[in-house]
Formats: sequence, C-alpha cells, structure tokens
Amino acid sequence: MQGERRNQTQQHQKAQRISLCMIVKDEEELLPRCLESVRGAVDEIIVVDTGSSDRSVAIARKHGAMVVEFAWCDDFAAARNAGLELATGDWILFLDADEALDTAAREQIRSWTAVSGCDGLFLNIHNYTGSGQQGATVNPVLRLFRNAPEHRFTGRIHEQIAAAICERNPEAAFHVTDMVIHHYGYQTVIVERKDKVNRNVRLLQRAVMEEPNQPFHHYNLGVEYLRTGQAEQALESFGKAREMIDPAVTSYAHLLFKYEVRCLEYLHRWSEALARVDEALRLFPEYTDLMHHRAICADALGDTDTAELSLREAVRQGPPPAIFHTEEGMGTYQTWYTLGRLLEGKADLEGAVDAYVEAVRAKASLLPPLYRIFRIMRVSGKEEQIPALIASRFAMNSEEALTKVLGILEQSGCYAAALELLGELPPVSSGEPRERRSVAEAFLHVQRGDWRKARLKLETVKRKKGLFASLASRWLERLQWLEDEKGRRGQEGKEGKRDQKSKKDRGDQKERQGREGQENKKGKQNEGQDSFTFWLKQGSQAGGGNDFLPEEESGLAGWWKSAAKENEAHKENAPEHITSQTEHAGMYEGWQAFGLLLEGCARSGRRQELHGLIQRGQQLLNEASRAATTGSGESLAKEWDAGVEEECQGNGEVYEKADVKHAGTRLPFPGASDTLLGTNCIVKGLISAADYHLAQLMSDTAQAGAGQRQRHPYWPVIQHIRLELPGADGFEG
Repeated sequence: MQGERRNQTQQHQKAQRISLCMIVKDEEELLPRCLESVRGAVDEIIVVDTGSSDRSVAIARKHGAMVVEFAWCDDFAAARNAGLELATGDWILFLDADEALDTAAREQIRSWTAVSGCDGLFLNIHNYTGSGQQGATVNPVLRLFRNAPEHRFTGRIHEQIAAAICERNPEAAFHVTDMVIHHYGYQTVIVERKDKVNRNVRLLQRAVMEEPNQPFHHYNLGVEYLRTGQAEQALESFGKAREMIDPAVTSYAHLLFKYEVRCLEYLHRWSEALARVDEALRLFPEYTDLMHHRAICADALGDTDTAELSLREAVRQGPPPAIFHTEEGMGTYQTWYTLGRLLEGKADLEGAVDAYVEAVRAKASLLPPLYRIFRIMRVSGKEEQIPALIASRFAMNSEEALTKVLGILEQSGCYAAALELLGELPPVSSGEPRERRSVAEAFLHVQRGDWRKARLKLETVKRKKGLFASLASRWLERLQWLEDEKGRRGQEGKEGKRDQKSKKDRGDQKERQGREGQENKKGKQNEGQDSFTFWLKQGSQAGGGNDFLPEEESGLAGWWKSAAKENEAHKENAPEHITSQTEHAGMYEGWQAFGLLLEGCARSGRRQELHGLIQRGQQLLNEASRAATTGSGESLAKEWDAGVEEECQGNGEVYEKADVKHAGTRLPFPGASDTLLGTNCIVKGLISAADYHLAQLMSDTAQAGAGQRQRHPYWPVIQHIRLELPGADGFEG
C-alpha cells in the first residue's frame, strides 16, 4: 500500500483527467444547468439514462455526453456502477441532474486533483429547501474519487463509495475541500413533482428488510420520515440506528444525534431533547448546531439565561469545522437572529437590536433582522434614531440598497424615518428624479396621516405635467374625497345644511374638473380617469380580476423601482410622452391605494374615516364573493355604470369605465375581485389602528400638580403586545 501511495504521489503532478458520471430520468428542466456548470471542468461526461420519456437524452448528447441506457431496477448503486464501467478518467466526479458545480469549484477542481495524493475529496453540498430562499444546509460529501476497478458503489438508495475505497486500501486518505455543489432537488416544487419522498421511503423500507442490521438504512429512513413531519416514526428509526453504531467512528453520528433532537423538539418533549443535546455535546463539543439547539430547548423550558449563554457560546464558536454537516447560519446569522428574539422576550431591546445588526452583518441580504430593528425602535420611541443607526452600522452604497431599506421602513410603519432618509439623499435639481422623490415622500405622508404635506408634494408634481402628473392628480382626488368625507361625517346632525353644502361642493368640483379637463385635453389623456376614486365616491360594487403586482413587488420599494424603469423607457422610446391612466398600473392603485388610505386614517387616529373605509371595503368583499360564487351582480354593475355617468356629467371629459368583467359584472376598479388582497388590506388597517391606540396608552401622562410625567402601569405588557402584533417580518409568505 505504501508503494501504491508513492506511485500516486509521483503521478499526481501529471495532467489528471476527470470523468463526470451521472444517472438521469426525465430531467430536461434541470439537466442543462448541471451540464453547463461543469463546462471545462471535466474531460468526459457519461450519463446513465434509466428510462427518460422527455428530452433528457438529447440534451445530454448535445453537451457531448456518452449516454448509456439502463433498465431501472430500484437500485441506485447498480445504475451508478454502469456509468463507472465506461469511465476512462483518472478521477470520477458524480453529480445528479438537480445539482450544479459552483463557479469557483469549476475553476479549482483541476488544481485539487493535480496536487492531491488522497484517494477521495469531499465537496460541500449546499441543499436548498422550500422555495430556495430560506438558506441551505451544508453537507460535506465524498463526490470526487480516484477511478479504479474496485471502486464501486453499494446501497440500493443513498449509495456509498467510501466503503469500497477503504476496502481496497485500508489506509485510504480523504480530504475535505472548500469546493461547493449546489443541490436544488429538495425545493418544494421539485419534490412534489417527482414524488421523491415516497420513492425514497419505499426503497429504504425495502433496504431495511434486506439488511435489517445496517444502521445507515435506518438512519436514512428516519431522515425521510422527519422530512415529512412523521417525528415519532423518525425517532424510532434513529433510535435503531444509534443502537447499532459507534459514534466515535461513524461519519453521520453527529447528524443522527441532531435529528433526534429535532424530533423531540417537534414533539415538544423539551426535557428529553435537552438531555440528548448535552449527551451529544460531550461527543461533539465543536458542533455548533448542537449548542444552538441547546438554547432552543432551554428557552422552551423557561430557562432564558441558559438559552442566552448557549447562543452566545454558539456565536463565539462560529460555524462548525468542515467535517460536520451543518445549516447555513449556525454560529452566525441564524444564531444572532435567534439571540435577538430571545433578548426581545427578556425586554432587552438594546441588546436585541445589537444582535440583529450582527445578523445582517453576517448576511447582508437577510431581511427579517431589519424588520425587527425598525419595529423595536418605532415601538420604543426611538424612530428618529433609525437614520443615524443605518448610517453608522450599515453600508448604503447603491440605490438598490436604499430602495430595499425604504421599503422595509415603510412596511414597518417607520414613515418619519423613511422621510428623513429620503431627505438626506443628494439633492436633485429638476426632472424625473426630483418628481419621483416627491411622489415617494407624498405616499409616506399619506400613510402617516399627514395629508396636508402629501397634498403639497402632489400639487407640485401635478403642476410639472411630467411623467407622474396623472398619478399625482389621482391621489389629490382621493385625499380630497377623504376631506369631504370627514366634513360630511362631522355634520351628520345638520342634514339640510350638509346636503346644500355637499351639492355646492360637488358642483364646484365638477366645474373645476371641467376647466382642468379643457386645459389638459391637448398633450395627454384625461387625468380624471380613476375608477378607484369613482368607487370611493359612489360606493363599492362587485367585480373580479387580478391584482397587477405580486406582493413582494408592491409598496414604496416596488413603486420606486418600476418608476425608474419606466422613466428609462420613456427617455429611450417616447420623448413626447403622454400620460395616461395606465401609467404605473397596480402601483398604489386599487386595493393597494385602499390600504394606504386605511393606514393614514389608522396612524393619525381618524376613527370615523377609518370606520367608513372599512365598511366600504367589507361591502365590496362581500359583493365580490357573492358575484364570484353565484354569478350575480348585474344590477350592481348597472348601478355602478349609472353612478359613473352621473359623476361625469358637466365635467368636460369622457371617463373610461373599468372594462374588466367577472361573472358578467363590471369591476369598480381593476383587481377588485382579489378578495385575499382586499381582506389583507383591511386586516392591516385594523392592526395599525390597534397599534395606534396601544401607543396612546404607552404615552406619558401628566401627574396632576406635579409637573412630571409617568408611564402607564402596564407599559411593559403593552410594549410587548405592540412588538408581537402581526405584520411584515421579511420571511417569505
């Protein structure tokens, strides 16, 4: 064996050929990405096809692969070995179609094989689950090994190669590299389409029957049970595996212990989980994941001090050594975020903010900590300090970063901080950038209930008659309606006088709109074409349709991005741009506009206006649901059309009615039948109103005759409730 090792050492500086070996079946969607990822990194590609009915074979051949047809026999090892028989390279790299070699690894792989005297190299598999946005688990796996006739896979499923290498050479050496393979196969959409879990469970159950004393089969079966939430069955399988192994020499022992802990946590058997963690830490003291889970268990048992100490120890340790399978963020951003949530529960808000800042520093793209930071500072009365915190603790080097932070501030209700951040931007002299900034500021003023300042911004934009003039005009109408609504509600006891004034106001408004229509007729379409405002004035009607924007692109961040893109298109393609109602469709229109108005009423304590808006929204939701389920609503559509025509008389313009129909019913505004979005807007408005009134309870109250102020006796409880109110949190869904 020593002679063989010397021969390997003498040969490793020669050019080392690499063969990529794969097995595929119906992988036309994923295979191209995989094969592109190894371009230039391997010398030959051997694809074993186990019965594809799609274009997988053609795609493989297009990329220069040798394709081997193999009759599937419920045995992954047999299929892999069929490819190895034809490999001519010095090294074997094996991948699945749902994987891709990282760009850096593609550049490094030949250097590793050229200088390595090892028998095999471990690469880090980054497994993406869910939608792929929740981070990844990181598993070092043997994926690159020397080609030899004796090196053949074993195992019907979760096939292994290490045992064969060690059997041929008991002194075999392996090395853990920093090369990365991205694995997308356990994202939800792929798992469901391929029914992977059921397939794996079936094959593993068969493997257990064939080899009941093989602990690796029991372990893998437990993993599949845990993946589907069958914690009891998983715990039983893990227990059988643990009884058969020596943890000191079993490569997956640390994972087995962690998965047992996760099962016990899932079952809320916290004391058992903590005991299992402590047992595992005695064996694997460097495994940061265990220390993180120790904190979770201690917190669940009410021992927050032990939980905090464990989390701080985990971040001190940092990510575990490369030999351990871990989750992305253990010892870094995940642990910092968990510590922040723990400190919030202990009312250490300053410490929580510091922990969240560290989480963002560890992963700049992480959003949930920013949501928590901004909510904490708003609830604790320190919103004015947010811009300074951003300037001192975060890098804001691009407009994209600014847009993201502005959007989070808006969704967190930190409108004053967002306005200050906008105000600190470098000044712009004129044109679209200044108008875009003015509109953004107006939207923030609307949501904080300062409609006077919003109108000042919007009126300036409207006078410019530029890209955003039509949008500004529509919003001025909506704010005017709110003011009129406030006036009408304030004079309910004076019916005659109120009616007379209302008629006069409507006549004045129609006359004013008629003049504006004549003035703006040339060069642009009618600014008054706003079906949403008509709905506000006429009352809600049933309808149907779809919202224009997905939720993640709504709000100030989405509007800012869209407006910037449209301006670029305007510059390139339409020098004589004509504004119209379709500009920025979906941006703060329909239900989103409704949500802004609700927010402004809630944040400024305008109870009557808020109540009136909610009543209108509920009426529309009820009618939309009824029209969707029964197809009724034609009479409502007629009433709506009649109301629109009456509103247009004497206006000097022809108002365009909403064209979209649902179940024979004309929409009051596009997207009105999206009852989920509408309900969400109303719920957000109610939550904002609750937060506003809780904030009033938290406010200082004057002590009679003392000239001093004191907090409400239940201030800590109220603060905690405000921190935990439902709202945007940065997590997907």
